[in-house]
Amino acid sequence: MAKPSTRQGLIDYCFRKLGAPVLEINVDDDQVDDLVDDTIQYYNERHYNGIERMFLKYKISQEDVDRGTGKGTDGVGIVTSTGTQNVSGYGAVTSNFYENSNFIAVPDHVIGVNKIFKFDSSSISGGMFSIKYQLFLNDLYYFNSVELLQFAMTKRYLEDIDFLLTTEKQIRFNQRQDRLYLDIDWGAQSLDTFIVIDCFRALDPEEYKQVYNDPFVKRYFVALMKKQWGMNLIKFRGTKLPGGIELNGREIYDDGVRELEELRSRMMMDYETPPLDFIGWWIMALNPHFLQGSRGEQRLVQSLINEHLKIYGVEVTFIPRKFVNQETILEEVTASKFDDNFLIEAYVDTYDGYAGAGDVLTKFGMSLRDEVTLTISKERFEEFIAPFMEADEDIELSSRPREGDLVFFPLGQRLFEIKFVEHEEPFYQLGSNYVYKLKCELFEYEDEVIDTSIDIIDTQVEDEGYIAELQLVGVGRTAQASAFINTGYIREIFLNNDGHGYTSTPTVAITTSPSSADFSDAKAVAFTTERAGVRSVEKILMTQTGFGYTEAPTITISGGGGSGAAATCSINTLSNGIVRFSLVDGGIGFGTAPTINIPIPNAGVASDRAVGLASIGIQTTSGFNEIKTLFITNPGAAYTTAPVITIDDPETISGVGTYQFNEVVQGMRSGTQARVKNWDFDTGILKIGNVGIGTTTTGFFPGEDIKGLSSGALFSVSTFDDENSNDKYNEGDIFESEADLLIDFTESNPFGSF
Repeated sequence: MAKPSTRQGLIDYCFRKLGAPVLEINVDDDQVDDLVDDTIQYYNERHYNGIERMFLKYKISQEDVDRGTGKGTDGVGIVTSTGTQNVSGYGAVTSNFYENSNFIAVPDHVIGVNKIFKFDSSSISGGMFSIKYQLFLNDLYYFNSVELLQFAMTKRYLEDIDFLLTTEKQIRFNQRQDRLYLDIDWGAQSLDTFIVIDCFRALDPEEYKQVYNDPFVKRYFVALMKKQWGMNLIKFRGTKLPGGIELNGREIYDDGVRELEELRSRMMMDYETPPLDFIGWWIMALNPHFLQGSRGEQRLVQSLINEHLKIYGVEVTFIPRKFVNQETILEEVTASKFDDNFLIEAYVDTYDGYAGAGDVLTKFGMSLRDEVTLTISKERFEEFIAPFMEADEDIELSSRPREGDLVFFPLGQRLFEIKFVEHEEPFYQLGSNYVYKLKCELFEYEDEVIDTSIDIIDTQVEDEGYIAELQLVGVGRTAQASAFINTGYIREIFLNNDGHGYTSTPTVAITTSPSSADFSDAKAVAFTTERAGVRSVEKILMTQTGFGYTEAPTITISGGGGSGAAATCSINTLSNGIVRFSLVDGGIGFGTAPTINIPIPNAGVASDRAVGLASIGIQTTSGFNEIKTLFITNPGAAYTTAPVITIDDPETISGVGTYQFNEVVQGMRSGTQARVKNWDFDTGILKIGNVGIGTTTTGFFPGEDIKGLSSGALFSVSTFDDENSNDKYNEGDIFESEADLLIDFTESNPFGSF
């Protein structure tokens, strides 16, 4: 089992190394297949054991000659492309371009070509100087009677003659095309002759099973799997498991990245093959034997810098700035937030303390102007941080640190703002840059949203900025209503027939009152119920009893998809009764419909008492129940004056929920928005910042409800104090008061000796 010889055996080996089956490895099967392919590709392209040198023989055919020369009908072997442009005075101009298909197809397992043995006819390249004879001469068995020095000189002489009389033929090869271009005179080539290609091919692990058991392949595949596993788990950072365990994929990801860096460095130093993309002959300005700035050298320098930063650096927290709102004309950022964090090692350039002006005494108080310069790895940032920032639409630049981003310096537990990013210092050593120098100043809070989920960072700005206070109370509120009395009103409605077959609530119509006064017409609402599968009218309640009726009006029940319902009524023309309720305030916070309290009429008895009924519904702004309608079930009688009615208090008289730090709260009447700085449930004090975000209104109304848009918490405003007691720039009065104590102006000479 420890010596994998198949693709699945390598996968099983990797899972066991990562902890399976004891642990569940959170990597999808498709991801595993991709990582195996990446491992084999890297091994074939970089490791000297992943390739083999071979000689391929190819016979030139007539088709090759025709294709190379472009002979034949219909332009065989010619690739045509056309470009068209409109020219003033000439119209459309068409240009045709032709490319000679002077290539032979190479098998896809060939990854590099060294050279081509000569195949042209020259004064000395045939006969005894053929490929066969040259190979024959290399056999030292036949050199027993020949002086080696003489042979070497003769061979050099013949090579010089061949170089002068026969020019090298330029060849081009690209692995991704699988084409070997031969820039020769194809018309001069003899048919059925052979060319020999000196090349390298990648080992197929399905044919050479030992590839799966290569130590480098196994270690590299395990590191890739660990990195992918950690990347999959990073999404669930902060997720709590039973027992308080928290998922943390970043450590797994960091281990995978570290192991990959070590393996790639080992590959570069011990196993890497020479470049295979230099074929044919090239005229170069620089000496090819002394390459400056090769990929191997650059990777070595980058690896050394990364290692130096890990040894002597400090682990800082990089916090990217996200643009929430930007002014459209001048593109000035009016609102930004910091809600993500990334750990990265940094070297502190200012080793002798903070740079800058330090502590400065201004007319506004003490000001801290510390500065620090940090150096981070360019490669580490691009591989570890940039991929997680690319998908965020609020981050305009993700490829490098940006001016305005924050860095948390753990040694002093301070937040610094990046003022300038130097990315060309040191200047292109070996043709590349390897670090970012971050010139930072102590961060001055300006009402940005900082919510990184790291308490030591978030709490630093909890008491900074412009802070207002709201004194909050419960949201429950008692409803208020008034009553009107008159004569000639409907005393009672009798349901003579409840009908049947109703699918919706029918409409109740009552003939108009003889009186032309406002609210003189009676109004009623029907309620339906279902019995034994048949829906019928259950009752009819009056919202207005009307007044001025001299005879009982006609009641008509229609609509609702049913039929048969009928009702009559009786009226009272002798004494006053309640003809209408007026709902002054629907209240808030009712769990059930409250009781309407109506006193006994002053000229009547208990049986003359009117009876009302309340109906509640959801208030759209707050989401809590309020009284929607007041019904008159019994108008009563013998009222000489309109009675004073009361409505029972709601059950919900306290606030609901808990405000969260940094969430947006909104006034339900004013529309003003702000962010929560601190919430004390015991005292009912809500501290807020960013007052007025999202609206031009910059204040809250006493008595309006304040709702948390994330938590759903709801309380009512008692008082609103917009005096900022935490403003760090309001120390001028303190300084002035203290200054008055320094000089006694009652003395005749306050500046003289005491």
